[in-house]
Amino acid sequence: MSLAIKKPFSRLSFSRQFMLTIIAVLLIGMAVIGTWLGRQIENSEVDRAAAISAIYLESIFAAQLHDWPGGGIVDNETHAVLDRIFVKGPLNREVLRFKLWDSDGRIVYSSDDAQIGLRFPVGTQLATAFAGTVQARISDLDEADNLPEHVRWPQLLEIYVPIRSGAQGEIIAVAEFYHSMESLGRDIRTAQHRSWLLVTGITLAIYLLLYSLVRRANDTIRDQQRDLRHQIQQLHSSLDENDHMRERLREAGVSTTTLNEEFLFRIAADLHDGPAQAIAFALMRFDEFAAACRSCALSPGGVKQDLHSIHGALQSSLRDVRRISSGLAMPGIADLSLADTARHAVRNFEHVSGQTVKTEIDEALDKAPLAVKITVYRLLQESLTNCWRHAPGGAPQVHVQQAVGQVLVTITDQGAGFDPQVAATAGRLGLTFMRERVRLLGGIFEINSAPGRGTCISARLPLSTDEMIHA
Repeated sequence: MSLAIKKPFSRLSFSRQFMLTIIAVLLIGMAVIGTWLGRQIENSEVDRAAAISAIYLESIFAAQLHDWPGGGIVDNETHAVLDRIFVKGPLNREVLRFKLWDSDGRIVYSSDDAQIGLRFPVGTQLATAFAGTVQARISDLDEADNLPEHVRWPQLLEIYVPIRSGAQGEIIAVAEFYHSMESLGRDIRTAQHRSWLLVTGITLAIYLLLYSLVRRANDTIRDQQRDLRHQIQQLHSSLDENDHMRERLREAGVSTTTLNEEFLFRIAADLHDGPAQAIAFALMRFDEFAAACRSCALSPGGVKQDLHSIHGALQSSLRDVRRISSGLAMPGIADLSLADTARHAVRNFEHVSGQTVKTEIDEALDKAPLAVKITVYRLLQESLTNCWRHAPGGAPQVHVQQAVGQVLVTITDQGAGFDPQVAATAGRLGLTFMRERVRLLGGIFEINSAPGRGTCISARLPLSTDEMIHA
């Protein structure tokens, strides 16, 4: 099928493509079957006419020429008998031309005296007749022995009948005679016309049956397509709504992360400016009071020891408040790159814990949303603190790498390890907070640990807000 036909054909609906194909197949089938039936009808009519003529001719020869021995040109008496039958008698209106052939291809008698004695090559029809089989065909009279007939008639029914001797049944000659095609052709055309009407009617009935079936199927398919389009529209609406909700959740996650850090910074500032200052002022006044009351140290009851204990408790509380406030606040993180943020978290841990952390941080990690930097900082801070508390001497390692629009953060240690499922049910808030921080930004958080084989905490976070939407 050429491209010029294939493109318009492909634009049609399936039912129309099917019906056009069926029409083509039925028309081709109708043409083949109609032509075949026409040929069969023509052959049947020719064979029927040949059989009738052969029986009639054999009866004539049996009655009129039973004494003719055959072989050579017919004698005058036999010639006269044949002329009386085929030239002068009533058969000359049915049998337009009559010939007798010997086995050498010579015409031993003809209703046209000019052909008597002529010799021609033995054709297939004549040879088959000499073998004992009646032959018949519709001839266009284009062979050499048919030139006299071709001048007068365009087409004749040509019949070859073997002539047998009465005593031994031996074939002594072959009679060739020609019938007019006027009556036979009319019968053949009538029969063929009826056969074409029958084939056309059957083809039309098959087409109408297929059309009704395909139309019903097409209506069903169209109804299903309409329902499917409606469902797809509903699905698109749901997907759009889901995308809108995810966008709102992402924005809420980013806002929540930022607001939490602002809240923690405010708490840290309040601790530093409030309780820490009050405790520092109390310590200063306590030192002045202790100097003024040195004589109290000589009093009974261990007042000196009590004052010393109170002083130590106040100093310890001041250190705790300052440590907590410094852990809550992350000053200047908005101006840092993501790589510097990760290094800042590691350095703060090393300063507090006194441990050395083996780090591998991708320098290509530059710009990132503030929420991502905050989450990376808190993830490293919480993970390293847990390692310090629960796996002392575990040799923590930190890997921060870029991977296809994402940042991959991995913290490992060689400590005692734990069962993550047991830790989840035991109320380990640090792990829960880390997981929720990562999930708020559309990331992936994983814990790989078991008793006796250390711990690996990994998180994947998107590096852009678009990735957060589709995460």
